[in-house]
Amino acid sequence: MTSATSGTRVGRLPPWEIAKAVAYDKVIDDMESYMGKSAWQLLSVGKWDYIAKNLKLQGGGNPSEKAVRVQVQNHKDDPTWYPGKSAGKSSGRPPQISESQKNTIAEKAMELKRANIAPSPERVRIKLPRISINKETESPVSDESIRRVFKERCYDESEDDPWQYLESLAQDALPEDQKPLRVKTAQHIQANISKTAAWNFIAIDPCYTLLPKTEEKLAMLQIASMGKKKWMSKRSARKGNNLRAPATSKTQKSGSTAIHWTPIFTRGRLKIYVCKDTDSTLANSSDLANFVASVLPEQLDEMKEKWGWSNVPRVILHDKASYFIDNRKNKLNPQFAKGLGKGKFTSWVGDADADTSWLSGKLGDLYLHETCVSHIRRLLATTFRRTAIAESPGHFCRRMAKVEQYMNEEMGEGLSLQNLGKELHERAESLEKLVGERLPK
Repeated sequence: MTSATSGTRVGRLPPWEIAKAVAYDKVIDDMESYMGKSAWQLLSVGKWDYIAKNLKLQGGGNPSEKAVRVQVQNHKDDPTWYPGKSAGKSSGRPPQISESQKNTIAEKAMELKRANIAPSPERVRIKLPRISINKETESPVSDESIRRVFKERCYDESEDDPWQYLESLAQDALPEDQKPLRVKTAQHIQANISKTAAWNFIAIDPCYTLLPKTEEKLAMLQIASMGKKKWMSKRSARKGNNLRAPATSKTQKSGSTAIHWTPIFTRGRLKIYVCKDTDSTLANSSDLANFVASVLPEQLDEMKEKWGWSNVPRVILHDKASYFIDNRKNKLNPQFAKGLGKGKFTSWVGDADADTSWLSGKLGDLYLHETCVSHIRRLLATTFRRTAIAESPGHFCRRMAKVEQYMNEEMGEGLSLQNLGKELHERAESLEKLVGERLPK
């Protein structure tokens, strides 16, 4: 059925409504760029939802978000289109694939991704041999046309957020069985730990840094820090630092000295303890027990004097590493528990017999001290980077002291440790709302 006045079939978008859609798309994109905010922040709805609600189909009603997005993309890709042009017979090449083919290809691509198989034109052709051909020429549909379907019609959660070819986020994927336990941890924090108690937790986390002894080791560490994707000239892509560093560069200790350290984060203040002895480590039960029994009390006394506290906190927040928790019994590691007693501390999970089955082992995005560690490593690599190849442990300690001072006194208000120290409950609440998914950085 076609309207007698416009020539547009009932239920379709008239030419001038399509022109409005293209204009809305351009204006919203420009506003997002100018304001530095997304359409959601500017309009309280997604871009395609907003545009769809402001358009009228021939005969009445609004188009779907998906229909609008497809129309806009099709007209943006058509160099012969102009505002008001009617959808007459095209004088160009017939399309390689029909609308039905596009939808089937999109569904198959999303199905592949859900199965943890990277979607690609080749895999689509394997799965859909009779769908992924040009009906006119009976030849395979081009890679470019299939990738265009990925961009226009494939999505993860919402049709308003189509796929783009992006680098993965700097966060590890979560096994599905960990998400319910992450929610359980978040619920435990909200139900059993007050905000005041969380503010007074002493967070510790054994870490280490490799100090290279040779030019070769330094070069590999620097190349590794550049990441896997890089800006490079194509003809030079197989040369020098355009190639990736070996996977062991950041972990293999040969050719380097390992310096062990831990953040001590409590009451919105940070102290970084560095082991003076290069043979010392904090990542085993006996050394860690000795640390909390003999070293940590002294470190907290220094913090008390520096920041004018009337007392020192006594509850230690830690993760589920084996030197903290005996994961076979879901109880505190016995040696760590003894160290806590000698130092007059307690664990945030409870006493030596407390059940820790509620505690997830995948909480890097929840723990406040993990944010501290991330900032420490970034500052060591940038603002307070090394000045010598064969850096001594003493010089490394002096760099760490500068990082500690900077983070306590000079970080911007939005990143201040005082603000960070108050976020545990907020993060736990967000984690529960996300049903265990990773918290956004």
